[in-house]
Amino acid sequence: MTRSYSHLNLGDNLKPLSELPDYKVEPGDPDPRGWTVISTDGRSIGRVEDLVIDTSAMKVRQLIVSPAHGASSDSSTGTALLDASDVEIRNDAHQIVARSLPSGYTGASSAASAAIGDRNTSARSTERDRTTLTRSEEELNIDKREVSRGEARVSKHVETEHVSEPVTRRREEVVIERRPVEAGARADATIGDSGEIHVPLTEEEVTVEKRPVVKEELVVGKRVVEERDVVEADVRREKFDIDENVTPGSSNRGRQGR
Repeated sequence: MTRSYSHLNLGDNLKPLSELPDYKVEPGDPDPRGWTVISTDGRSIGRVEDLVIDTSAMKVRQLIVSPAHGASSDSSTGTALLDASDVEIRNDAHQIVARSLPSGYTGASSAASAAIGDRNTSARSTERDRTTLTRSEEELNIDKREVSRGEARVSKHVETEHVSEPVTRRREEVVIERRPVEAGARADATIGDSGEIHVPLTEEEVTVEKRPVVKEELVVGKRVVEERDVVEADVRREKFDIDENVTPGSSNRGRQGR
């Protein structure tokens, strides 16, 4: 039979795990139900009966604790709540260490409660007697970012150069050779007749033709060059200035008193 915890007046989103059949402790997570609850000085407080689940956040918010022998609770059913954020889980020993006692607990654990209260009061008193002063200093946080440093332009243009190349060319010329004939040779024509000989002459004429020829190839790329720079900046730091303004004679009286 499932025990009722209606007397605990839990919130709307807070439910005991025993009343949530669809909820269970995740594998690997500790399930402290049945574990012993002790105070920080080792005194037994009680036993964990159930866990209070925040269904909206899926987290354990509180532990339902039943009192140990000799202790009692203000509630009629003898159970009280212990905040999950105010405990230390000891898996090996199956123990829950409560930094403060559940509200309403009395009896055998009252001495533990008083001890805890004394320690808390002493701690609060010590905290009131202490004043802290922090010291800060600036540190350089050097980072790098890429910025444009311009661009490299590679193009080409046309230049005109006057060149001269020696060329050998041939041409024909008339060659006339005079030679005597034999005596008594018969003439082929009558004297006085006109006669002409046409000898065609040729010569080589120089022609010039230009054509583009690839002479060179330019490969354009880029590379990363590392340069070492020195970053200089002024940083500020705080230093403690301790000025013991002691009234003359007061420290002597303190030493004599001790």
